[in-house]
Amino acid sequence: AAEVLQLHRPTITKAVQQLERELGVRLLHRTTRKVSVTTEGGEFYQRCRRLLEEVNDTFNSFTSHAVVPTGRLRLDLPVTLAKSVIIPALPDFQKRYPQIELILGATDQPVDLFDDGIDCVVRLGELKDSSLVARRIGAIPMVTCASPEYLERHGMPMNLEDLDQHRAVNFFTGRERKVVHWAFRVENTTVTLKLRSGIMTNESEALLACGLAGLGLLQGVRPALQPYLDKGLLIQVLADYPALPKPVSILYPSRSHLAPKVRVFMDWLTELLDQQHLTSADC
Repeated sequence: AAEVLQLHRPTITKAVQQLERELGVRLLHRTTRKVSVTTEGGEFYQRCRRLLEEVNDTFNSFTSHAVVPTGRLRLDLPVTLAKSVIIPALPDFQKRYPQIELILGATDQPVDLFDDGIDCVVRLGELKDSSLVARRIGAIPMVTCASPEYLERHGMPMNLEDLDQHRAVNFFTGRERKVVHWAFRVENTTVTLKLRSGIMTNESEALLACGLAGLGLLQGVRPALQPYLDKGLLIQVLADYPALPKPVSILYPSRSHLAPKVRVFMDWLTELLDQQHLTSADC
């Protein structure tokens, strides 16, 4: 650090020691052979780095000339949407914005943007109230289906009333294990149902595996399930009662402005959904 900053080593040592006294924690482990970062030191470093990036984004957003978005963009995406829609299209995003380094996480469960250092998250479905800014950018088509083995054992449901005689592979979220209801479009109205569970899971890959294993009816994202429908590994049911498309939203912290790197990703993803006819007009 002293060499990079062109300062004397004792100056750097005194600065670190003063910082430790102000914080009341040890930032570095020191021995005669090496120096390593403590857990508190690593956390302090990451938080300061994020603050400096926000300051840089703030200055860039107020400059009069056009700013080329740069830096690390930390994203968290739903697993099924990431694999079936977003990741296959990311080469186009990287071609447009080569100076943005993507750090991509994929999970179906809530995350803490502040503690995890995430710039924005993409989520499916209706969102509960939070301190985050949420912008709905489109919708993703859903499909209701089941494996041939399940339908052979339990029969084909012909209407929504028949669902009382069936079991579902249900999806749950959060620590409270809240089960996601199924939604159907019936004429000009929306009907939501809570189906009896054959099994429940909180991960979309497991949801698909359970459906393929014949553990129950399945309602999921059509782009992710379409390859299995095409191969006959899954069969669509209740075609006369289409599943309601799920909204797609981007969330980011309300305490900060919308950084250029987040803005261009939001615009790009909105365009991607529009190109695939997954716009908010489908909701």
